[in-house]
Amino acid sequence: MENAELRNRFLDRIQPDGAFQLLFNHLPGILFFAKDCEGRLLAANRGLLDLYGYQNEEDFWGVTDFELLPRSLAEKFRKDDRQVVATGKPLLEMVEVFISRQGIPAWFLTNKIPIRSKEGDIIGVMGTIQDFDQQRELLPADSDILPALSFMGANFSREISIPGLAEKSGLSVRQFERKFKEHLKTPPQQYIIKMRVHAACDELRRSRKPLAEIATELGFYDQAAFSRQFRKHMGMTPLHYRKEYR
Repeated sequence: MENAELRNRFLDRIQPDGAFQLLFNHLPGILFFAKDCEGRLLAANRGLLDLYGYQNEEDFWGVTDFELLPRSLAEKFRKDDRQVVATGKPLLEMVEVFISRQGIPAWFLTNKIPIRSKEGDIIGVMGTIQDFDQQRELLPADSDILPALSFMGANFSREISIPGLAEKSGLSVRQFERKFKEHLKTPPQQYIIKMRVHAACDELRRSRKPLAEIATELGFYDQAAFSRQFRKHMGMTPLHYRKEYR
């Protein structure tokens, strides 16, 4: 009990603008944010400001996801924020996409937890965003799933069998899927789709190929399946993306 009281006294002495978030400026690859219950961004580290192209942080305070992202993505993030506020429970290790102002997608791991006042009321949401690619870098050199990851990277536009990936890893299908999700925070089939969507963004920005041709080249069943998955992950249709970022 004495240690708990010691901690509480220490925290009570911290100035309200103690700016713990500034620590995140010195953690490579980690972005920090805090929002109020209305979804207005009121704290962020330099990395997040740079991601959205804000040089002056005062211009950033009070903006919402709807001013920064495609509407469908903003609606998804707002829904998650409201869930955290309503339940008081964190949302951890969500694999999500962000889009730069040039339209280049990047995948991140997002964690969100409630912010509580001294009285215990939930007054907002804060969280961290981490480059998803770092998850692969954290894999030990002798990881069972590395052969499968290498094969997926070279062949994601072709039909890939999950049992085949498990065999390459020397694991049962159940063991492979468990280990893959444990390390990459997403099922292997979803990981393949994310790679296809990422490649589709490059094609849409750089070429004039018809959507049906892009869909076929990247391994989607047809244009409808391509458009459905693209909208699910990017928050807009392929055609909208092409018009916006070509």
